[in-house]
Amino acid sequence: MVTYSVVVGALLGVSWTTSANLTWILQGVVGLLSALAALFAARRNARVGANPWICIATGIALWSSGAMLRDVAALQGATSGHWGDLLTLAGYTAFGTGMLVVGNLRTDASSRTAFLDASVFGIAVALVMWAVLINPFETVQTSTIDRLTLSAYPLGDAILVTVLAWMVLAPGRRSRSLNLVGVGVAVLLGTDLASAAAERLGHTGSAESDIGIALACAVIGAAGLTSTRELFVAIPDSDRLAEPRARLALLAFALLVGPVVTIMSDTSTGVSAGFVGICTAALALGVMARFVSLTHEIRRAHDATTTSERRFRLMADSAPVGIFEVGRGRRVTYANSEGIELLGRAVLGGSTADMFTPIHDESRPALENAISAIELGQSGDAELKLLGEPTRWISWNGVPVMTNEPHLPAAFVSILDITSLKEAEAALGRQATHDPLTGLPNRRLLLESLITALKALGRGHRTGTVALMFIDLDQFKMVNDVLGHDAGDALLKTASARLRNAVRSHDIVARFGGDEFVVLLQHVSDRGELHDVAQRILKALEVPIHVAGTEAKVGASVGIATATGPDDDPDALVRNADAAMYRAKEHGRGRYEFFRPTPSDQAHRTL
Repeated sequence: MVTYSVVVGALLGVSWTTSANLTWILQGVVGLLSALAALFAARRNARVGANPWICIATGIALWSSGAMLRDVAALQGATSGHWGDLLTLAGYTAFGTGMLVVGNLRTDASSRTAFLDASVFGIAVALVMWAVLINPFETVQTSTIDRLTLSAYPLGDAILVTVLAWMVLAPGRRSRSLNLVGVGVAVLLGTDLASAAAERLGHTGSAESDIGIALACAVIGAAGLTSTRELFVAIPDSDRLAEPRARLALLAFALLVGPVVTIMSDTSTGVSAGFVGICTAALALGVMARFVSLTHEIRRAHDATTTSERRFRLMADSAPVGIFEVGRGRRVTYANSEGIELLGRAVLGGSTADMFTPIHDESRPALENAISAIELGQSGDAELKLLGEPTRWISWNGVPVMTNEPHLPAAFVSILDITSLKEAEAALGRQATHDPLTGLPNRRLLLESLITALKALGRGHRTGTVALMFIDLDQFKMVNDVLGHDAGDALLKTASARLRNAVRSHDIVARFGGDEFVVLLQHVSDRGELHDVAQRILKALEVPIHVAGTEAKVGASVGIATATGPDDDPDALVRNADAAMYRAKEHGRGRYEFFRPTPSDQAHRTL
């Protein structure tokens, strides 16, 4: 690349200062090197069948050849006929074909649309160039072939304008090589415009024009040396409805150029009328095609939006989570099927206050706090209990939308049915405090309840005392050993149910372990109540229990201990009831005994 730049720069510099006899040779060498550089880029590109550099190299060669042919004819004092113009115009066509390949118009819709807009603009520019630089200077002596040749040059420049406009309008990533191509095209376009303007002002300027063409070819050749596989990388199509206003205004301007040029220019000759007519028709077709394309894009965008909305609704309605959209003014503007099923259809279209309707009273403060958090720009969370039976729980989560745009929602809310989770939590909690076999409170819950009951004895509004009954099944071990553990488990279940029926409604029956049960009695007014409860327990357990196809008579022994005050030790109270139960067994079983401290117990208490 450095060598190429130095050599080409030196040739251009020498051609600028040397005689005309050598200028065309040096500039021809520059054109040859530029074409070879473009072919070098074509050689590195594997896509030979659709290789833009072959067309670009051909365009460079034709431009250079046309310029050389005109220079040689000028040195000989003759004209080149129209061969030089024909080669130059063919160069425009070859170069434009190569740029069509770069644009990848078959598959890239955005690039295709940009080329259509650029073509309309290029034709409009050609009409203006013709009206300003060619038509005013035509005379009746101008031959038809000269008129055709002069009219073709604006069309060649229209190709250059189209290429530059496409590079500006097409969304995508242009490589460094393609940017160099754009610079070369701009130099060539400027050279053409300057040459045409100089001729109309009576200046030849052929040397400057040839230097400009050679320089443009050299820059495009440099682009070939720096080229990569992809000159242009398109980006995914964005929302094509969002067309820039300036771009649409440009199309409207291009549509008006034809009629204006027709009115203001002399179209008396057939060539002039044909040129204006063809360009005007091409403009009209281009603009019509553009608006047809825009209509199709609008339809595709509408179809895509409809499909996207349908997909969103299917996804949202299939989600196991309730989804709500809350608009401005706290109105619920959308709810999916799960949300409607959980909170009711009345929520949709109402305000967030309508969400309180199916919520249990005890959960309403939590919902109010969550909604207040959203209004402060924070996320709001709450676990809410719903009204009705069976009891259901939901997790409520709201997220604010941090934007001030009025057409966007203010917040999104999601709710999830967590009834099974709550039931699982309750089951875990019950397993920690209840016996899994009988469903009765276990030792842990019993001691907690006993501690609470003893503390309550110190409050003035409480009456009576607290008592414990320690119950042991007398013949359980024999049943368990003879009939098996399954029979023993069935017996324990039946015994626990009978105990629950034998005590008062506010008493607590707990399984202490094995075949031992404890009853916590609160608000015992006198010992007579304890006698009554103990006798009911013994009678309930005297009745044979049917297990494993046989009747089992187990019976029970009961020990009773009463609290003396709130400072009593709960563990000591349990031990006292246990000791009384063993005393009942020693005295014949099937009976109850009250705890009576022995002299050693009294001495221990005194110490």
